[in-house]
Amino acid sequence: MIQQNSSLSTSDKENHHSRNLLIRFILGGTTLVVSISAYFSYQATRNMMLKDLRQSAFLEVQRGSAEIEEWLHVRQVEVQTLANTSTVRSLNWSVAEPYLKAEVKRINEFFLFQIANPDGSYSNTKVGRANKNIQDRDYFQKAIAGKSNISDPFISRSTGIPLIAISTPIWSNSASSNSPIGAFQGNVRVDHIAEVVNSLHYGTNSYAFALNSQGQAIVHPNSTLMSTVEKPAPSLVKIGDRNLNAIAQRMVNKQQGIELMEIDGTKKYVAYLPLQGANWSVALVIPRQNIESRLQFLDLIALIVGGLTVTMITVLWQVQAFEQRELKKSKAAADTANHAKSEFLANMSHELRTPLNGILGCAQILLRSPALPNKEQYHVNIIEQCGSHLLTLINDILDLSKIEAKKLELHPDDVHFPSFLQGIVEICQIRAKQKGILFVYKPALNLPTGIHVDVKRLRQVLLNLLGNAIKFTDKGQVTFNIEVIDQPPSDRQKYRLRCTVEDTGIGITPAELSKIFLPFEQVGEKKRQAEGTGLGLAITQQLVQMMGSDIHVQSQIGQGSSFSFELEIPEAADWVQSAMSTTGYAYASSEEQIIGFEGSPYTILMVDDRWENRTVITNLLQPLGFNVVEANNGKEGLEIAIALKPDLIITDLLMPEMDGFELIKHLRHTPEIKDVLIIVSSASVFEADKHRSLQAGGNAFLSKPINVDELLHQLEKYLNLVWIYKQSQPDREKAQEASEPAQLTPPSPQILQELVTLASKGNFNAILKWADQLEETDTTFAPFANELRQLARQFDEDLILNFLTQYAVETV
Repeated sequence: MIQQNSSLSTSDKENHHSRNLLIRFILGGTTLVVSISAYFSYQATRNMMLKDLRQSAFLEVQRGSAEIEEWLHVRQVEVQTLANTSTVRSLNWSVAEPYLKAEVKRINEFFLFQIANPDGSYSNTKVGRANKNIQDRDYFQKAIAGKSNISDPFISRSTGIPLIAISTPIWSNSASSNSPIGAFQGNVRVDHIAEVVNSLHYGTNSYAFALNSQGQAIVHPNSTLMSTVEKPAPSLVKIGDRNLNAIAQRMVNKQQGIELMEIDGTKKYVAYLPLQGANWSVALVIPRQNIESRLQFLDLIALIVGGLTVTMITVLWQVQAFEQRELKKSKAAADTANHAKSEFLANMSHELRTPLNGILGCAQILLRSPALPNKEQYHVNIIEQCGSHLLTLINDILDLSKIEAKKLELHPDDVHFPSFLQGIVEICQIRAKQKGILFVYKPALNLPTGIHVDVKRLRQVLLNLLGNAIKFTDKGQVTFNIEVIDQPPSDRQKYRLRCTVEDTGIGITPAELSKIFLPFEQVGEKKRQAEGTGLGLAITQQLVQMMGSDIHVQSQIGQGSSFSFELEIPEAADWVQSAMSTTGYAYASSEEQIIGFEGSPYTILMVDDRWENRTVITNLLQPLGFNVVEANNGKEGLEIAIALKPDLIITDLLMPEMDGFELIKHLRHTPEIKDVLIIVSSASVFEADKHRSLQAGGNAFLSKPINVDELLHQLEKYLNLVWIYKQSQPDREKAQEASEPAQLTPPSPQILQELVTLASKGNFNAILKWADQLEETDTTFAPFANELRQLARQFDEDLILNFLTQYAVETV
């Protein structure tokens, strides 16, 4: 027994020793792993923090560069604007001198303005006509070659003051001239640049400097490196300091970065960045301790790590910090992904809206044509309705991203409920008829006349549910039932309505019922899935939930499905006034067709890079008497606007060469057309683009696809138009009877014959021009010209030929 106990005891000791050895091995290995991990974590963390600190220092240089860039850009725009004035273009210094001196005082930023001839002779606001020549100056050579530029600072030959020349070519008004007729420049002092550069600091003993394109100092705290009248500044590219020489070479090569090197005998960080508008660079020299002193605490922790406990604590701290950073990165990545998705949807919508603009625009043009037979009008009307519905669907797809980002809001308005429902029913009846199934509409007798609801979102919900029911029903019927389930008495009643959509379609399996409201989930047969996006029910459910309800589904395979939801909706007592104020158009409820406007023609400039968009506007407005001029992009539009001075400009936003924002900016900074009316028309779905275009100087915003009534309303509002409507036959006879007593004085037989020829060819635009010309030639022709103009705008060849033939016979 003793031997057995001893044996057990030894066995226990061996086991205990083995366990301790294993524990020590685990602890030792853990300590080693943790120590190594701690060391590398410390290095990675230090590098990341140092990178952030260096970036923070670099931001100070970016701030200064951006301020200089903005200041130079504003000055350059001012010089270009003055160069385009007729006063400067005349090259007549006696005329230009008082005007430019006044501009020097008004702007209060320029030292002088100067006009130079192609031979290098010049005159400026400081010395008048100079005897010297600037043909050797680089800024003059670039301007006379047709390029605007900002020169390196130089010592003025006439004043001895360091200046910067902002030069631009002077172009002739003649379209045949391809070369500048002179050069115009505004000279500014270096003082403002020096003020900005000297304001750049990053801790004590830091300083900034700026170099020109040759590596010479524009601003530098060391006065020996600056230019004087007697001696030009030395180029830092060629000085003996190897490190400073290397930095200067990078700056001249327009590189950017932040580097640690020995400057003035000590280690310093040098952050450098080139300017875009001028061929200069700005640098900030920062003592090393100003940046790395913030890493001392981390270095102290690394020195303290001498034991397992401290190492493990440090590791935990580093891991936690790392996890926090990873969490932030993950969140940033998610935000970036969401933003990318929104950008994709918006861009896709823009691309779809452009052809839709052509489809809907042409449909509206055809619907306004009196020559279109009724049968064709019916088909064109279907095209217009289906195109409008497609546009609604495109907008609905974009709502998904807004819902997910919690940025979608409900905007309730007053609406006539029965007509709202009837409009939805008519759309669905067309779809059901196309599939050969029955569509049954069962409205309750006690439905409210007017309700206060977000019309767009409720229509979206109902069309999605009814559209799905029709889509998955091949025989039988789809029933739309709406009933009042609660009507509590009160001064402002709230109705509780139940909407139910039933079908006799294929039905939904229990497994699929749990997925039908998920985004991008589609159930049923594959051929039916190809008909949709998988977003309809997901958006519909979320919209109904925003309205305070839920969609309930019942379904049986092979027998059909039923979707229902309940809403509590306030009654709208003043829905009539609300609808009238919402419409806002004097002609919106009129059945008469607009055929022109009173007064002389207006010139409208249409700027758009897509021909189909320009064609829609041109074909809508030219028949009404407008002179429409087209431009392919913002640059061409600006040139035409300056030459023609139109009454109103309609411009797109996204265009090559010069976009709509830049066009508006240039228009508002060009004196002779700065007050022109501007309507921005874009397919962009970003509210920011709309606000930005109005802030830039646009007078109004018109979404694409363009609605004719909205376009005419904008023109009526901003051009103060009085519309002329097409008269019905009885009204026309009355108007003719009323005008019989008035004596109309016709023109000569030759002109009458020319008008008859134009009318027989259907050239109504030429007839309108003849009417304007007759009225301007002699006021006695005004009644005849006015009658001729009204008949031409009705596009009725028989009427105008009868009118002209009558006077032609009488004259003969």
